[in-house]
Amino acid sequence: MIRSILLLPLLCFALVADVVEQGPKDSAPSGLLAGVARVDISPPVGIAQMNWGSQTHIEAVGVDPAGMVATALVLSDGRQKFAMVDIDRLFVNGLEEAIERAAAKTGIPAAHIRLAATHTHAGAMVTPAKGPRGVDLTPYVDMEERYREQLVDKVAGVIQAADRALQPAHLWGERGQGTININRRVRAQDGNPPAVGRNPHGYVDRTLTVFRIDDAEGRPLAVLANYQCHGTVLAYENKFISPDWVGMTRKVVEDALPGSLCLFFQGAAGNQGPIEGFTGDLDVPHRLGRTLGHQIAALALQIETVRREPTFEGFVESTAYQAKQHWRVKGPRDQTLRFASKIIDVPRRTYSAAEIDDMATRLARAQRQLADAEKSGDDWKIAQAGARVRRFDDLLTLWKAPVNPSPRRVELQALRIGELALVAMPGEPFAEIGAAVREQSPFAITMFCGYSDGAGGDYMPTADEYQYGGYEVERTLYNPGADEAVVRGALELLRSLR
Repeated sequence: MIRSILLLPLLCFALVADVVEQGPKDSAPSGLLAGVARVDISPPVGIAQMNWGSQTHIEAVGVDPAGMVATALVLSDGRQKFAMVDIDRLFVNGLEEAIERAAAKTGIPAAHIRLAATHTHAGAMVTPAKGPRGVDLTPYVDMEERYREQLVDKVAGVIQAADRALQPAHLWGERGQGTININRRVRAQDGNPPAVGRNPHGYVDRTLTVFRIDDAEGRPLAVLANYQCHGTVLAYENKFISPDWVGMTRKVVEDALPGSLCLFFQGAAGNQGPIEGFTGDLDVPHRLGRTLGHQIAALALQIETVRREPTFEGFVESTAYQAKQHWRVKGPRDQTLRFASKIIDVPRRTYSAAEIDDMATRLARAQRQLADAEKSGDDWKIAQAGARVRRFDDLLTLWKAPVNPSPRRVELQALRIGELALVAMPGEPFAEIGAAVREQSPFAITMFCGYSDGAGGDYMPTADEYQYGGYEVERTLYNPGADEAVVRGALELLRSLR
């Protein structure tokens, strides 16, 4: 009797084992270790939120329920480590100290730590170039500096937390399509100048790249999503600190894959904007974020992080004559980690005398329009005219700066994870640049990420876009040819990792 009781659990296990499909838990270790961690980086209510020239307020009145976060991922093969941090911020400038601090605490080389911004335009920001004019910004500058210092502490800490969480893992990826972006460079027409908005006839890159990381038991640890779309759904009317559409995207992914954390790596979004935006209504970024979140989750749920195939194992007599084809694990995927970086020279932006004279004329006309608006007493007209003056004044100052004959320098980074790769650069490259690197990459799937730390920055248009003018072309730091240099340099890096 006692012997029968002891055998019963073994018999039940044998019966159940045949109907449980194999997965990562049945695979040999891949050799990859992964750790992920998150920290809340929501600033205090009342901090300056000066992201738009037309806004008439300074202070934020609340924080989007989607939350502001920084999420860190650390990867290791037991010999070397790499860290990546996804931060709800416009850019990562000013956070460099976090890299050095985390490197000292974890032993991860500073060159192996990448910070990247989701590029929300609804975060904390204080600048005299935007928001209402004539306000003493000193208290807001002090508050912003205190927040920046806290952010450095939190980013350094979350990298350490991810490093402490390292565990055996499996990683693979898929590519699909998102639907929430559109070309944002509206052409000049009907007497109107070029603008930022929706251009359904312009180039749009809707490639969605997703990496999924599972633990040794097959439980999802992290989802890495890469897409190209400005965080500009919320604009001058918005008074909430917000991750824009990215926050709700992460939430949907994490709800679909319980136990995981989603990192969003902004792509080459220089000329890519949301299909709906420039609003103060939080429901709009939440809706767009959910849309992309479901598209990411659908891809992530299909990813096989180990080599797994349906295997023919005979037939079964049933109502139909059935082929027995259970999914069986063939082994782990290649998870080789290799890294390379380089700084390339790209042509520096120059301006002709005629262009400078034209900008001076535009500024003079804007100043007259501001004077007329001030006479009208209409606050909105005054705000609009003032924003126009500041824009042209800033551009004229930039264009008239002494010519520096040396090229500009841009840092490129590339990380190989088996047959997958990730390329990163600072600034806002146009989508065609990222697409060219992805399509010519020697790896099965490649992410291209902008808005990272390192040398360089600002918009990088493609050569053929300069003829159309507009915001991105007027303020870029680069001359035509910079795009080709980046594509060439990125592909050289990737080939060096094979």
